Amino acid sequence: MLLFYTHIYREQLDKFAERRLALVSDTIFFSILLFSILWSVFPSPNIAFSYEFGALLGTAYSYGLGKYVETIGGSIDDEGAGEGAGVGSARFAFLILLFVILGKFRGETGLVELPAIAGFFTYQLASLNQGLKEYYD
Repeated sequence: MLLFYTHIYREQLDKFAERRLALVSDTIFFSILLFSILWSVFPSPNIAFSYEFGALLGTAYSYGLGKYVETIGGSIDDEGAGEGAGVGSARFAFLILLFVILGKFRGETGLVELPAIAGFFTYQLASLNQGLKEYYD
């Protein structure tokens, strides 16, 4: 009986890992798409680069969030249950890093605040996209 539950547990972990990677790849896709639109619409490249900087940190945050969620529900007896817990616990460091670097390099020739913050939350678009997908499993 225990072997049956272990098999189901591994199967669910594999499905979650697949969806976690899909979330990160969708975040990268939306980041590149919106960066391209901003690059073509605005005359200043600072807006597009600011957005992409925020989107890069948002992608790292979504990866850390996925690693954190993956460790929830694991026990000490599960092998590999703690893998990625360090990245998941440090996921807020990406948001703090965004504000620190924005504070340091903002201005006329540096990063622009609003596009960088909007870029960080691009992972929410990818999360919405994942939520709207239908899974038959």
